[in-house]
Formats: sequence, structure tokens, C-alpha cells
Amino acid sequence: MNMQAMLIGSLIFMVSLVSLGLLILCLLAFLIPRFRRYMLARRRRFGVLAVGLAVVSAPVVTIVGEAWLDERAHHPRLDHEEVLGELVLPAGTQVYLPYLKPFNDLSGDPMPYGMQSLKHAEFDRAPGHIMGTRVRRLALWQGHGNATVETMAPADVQGWRCEPGKVEFRFPFGAHFTLSKWRLESCMLAPGSAVGGIVWPGPVKVFSTKDDEWDAASDDTPVRLLGLELRQLSMRLKSPHGEAVSWSGLLDHASDFGPIHYAAGIEVRSYQGNLLFIPRPDMPAIDSRTKTPIQHDHSVVQSVAGEVLGVRPNHEVGIRDADELLVPDELVVPD
Repeated sequence: MNMQAMLIGSLIFMVSLVSLGLLILCLLAFLIPRFRRYMLARRRRFGVLAVGLAVVSAPVVTIVGEAWLDERAHHPRLDHEEVLGELVLPAGTQVYLPYLKPFNDLSGDPMPYGMQSLKHAEFDRAPGHIMGTRVRRLALWQGHGNATVETMAPADVQGWRCEPGKVEFRFPFGAHFTLSKWRLESCMLAPGSAVGGIVWPGPVKVFSTKDDEWDAASDDTPVRLLGLELRQLSMRLKSPHGEAVSWSGLLDHASDFGPIHYAAGIEVRSYQGNLLFIPRPDMPAIDSRTKTPIQHDHSVVQSVAGEVLGVRPNHEVGIRDADELLVPDELVVPD
């Protein structure tokens, strides 16, 4: 389409839009008795004007009508139950179908269309059932292998007790309607959940890792672990009910652990069965025995009983700079 055709089309649209506005004003004026009497006294003149405005405004009315019909076609409400593989959509569900007609992608492969292209489902009249729990909403990203559901009640999902709300899944390519192949990606656990052998008083978010392990992370609610009050605790586990593989967190307040005094905010990590405390320039640590500060580029290794096992340069315990603080992976000590 050339520029001249675009300009002519835009001009026609603007004239049609203005005409529609004037027609609406005439109709509103006709509802007012004084103006209605005036218009009826000159009915021929206003009749011709109304017909003219209606004709000129037809393009806008047509465009709006087609857009409304297209929107309804893409967002239909099901009048009967639909079964898509292992996914059941009850009657009354409103769905979003991005593609209504068959077409091919850039490689020439056919793309899903109609109900097979389902992207959203709103279970606002009858709840859906996914993973054994009632859900209010479903969102599918078929090309990315992800799905999000909004649950209506606490649900046991693949070993985790997820709170009502957003639960995310991943699935293999082409398995978007095969719920048995969905795997939990993340959800929020209730306050008071037991994970990694401890009870987390605040909300806990769990999410899977690329290594088929799990990370559990808290907010700023302090969690008590090995006698320490830690916030922003992050823990790596191999299974929902397994022991912690590794963890890291920040001291919630200044604390004495064994003979060392630590400022609030210092990071603490699990380290080969012991603890690793990582001071920083603005978060010092002081050895109470000698009253001397620990160098900020050194970390303190202590047993769980508080015994100091060593003060070592950060690079020797696998920390190169401050950007590596609070990573959930287990530290690897160089040979």
C-alpha cells in the first residue's frame, strides 16, 4: 500500500468518525423537548442531514462492528464441555484463541489453530481441574513450554503444598495438553511450612532448577537456622522432603557466633558441613579474643558449634567478588 492510499484511507476514516460523532449529537439533541420541537418543525432538513451523516459514518461503524465480531471470535465462551487431551474445559469457560484459521509458520510447518491454539482460559462459571485441584484461570505459552494456573485452594503439587494463587509449570514441546507430563516450575508455600528440616515462619517460594533440584527462598521474615536468625534465606534441595544440599542467608541482626562478632547483614553459607561467614567493608566482623577486625576480603569458616576452623581469603573459598554473594549453589573449593 503506497503513501497516497494510506493518506486517503486516513482522511476517509477521520471524516467518517466526525460524521458519527455529529450523528450521535443529533440523536441526543432529539431527546431534549425544546430541540426536538425545533427539529420536527424542520424535519425534511434534519432528515436529509441525518441520512447523510449515517451514510458518511458507515465506514467507522463497519470497522467497529468487524472488530467487535473478531474480538468475540477470538474470545468465545464455550457452550459445551471441550476435552483437549488431558485438559477438560467445562461449559461456560471463556477462552482466548489467537489463531482461528489454518496457516504455516516461516518454516512451512502447520501451526495449531482453533481450540488447539488455546492460550488463556477463564473458569469464571465453573472451576477447572488441573493437577487434582480447582483452578480459576489458565495461561499457556505453547512455544515456550510454560503454563500458569491460578488455584482456588491449597494444593499438593508433586510433593509441595502450594498456597492458593499462581502456580507455574513447564512441559516438553507438544505436551501442552498432556497434564501428566507437566512439571512444577514454582509456587508459594504457606507460612509455617517445613522445608529442609526447618520451619519457615514466613512465605516460602519454591522453584525448580535446571539440575532437577529445588530452591526454596524466603522474604525478609527471619528464619532460625543453627541458632542464627537469617533473612532472605535461600536453600537448595534434591526433593521436596529431602535435606538441604546447600543454603545461604543474611544475618538479621548483629550476632556473636563462637568468638566472632558479626554485623547485621553479613552473608552466611553452608560450607562442606560447616558455616562460612563473609564480612564486607560495610559489614565487619571482629574476633573477640584479639579485638581485631577480620579483613573484609577474607571469610571465616566455623563449625556448627562455633569453633573457628580458619580465616581464609575469599578466592580460596570460591568467592571472587561481591557479585557472587547470595548465590544458592554449593560452593566449590579449588584444589
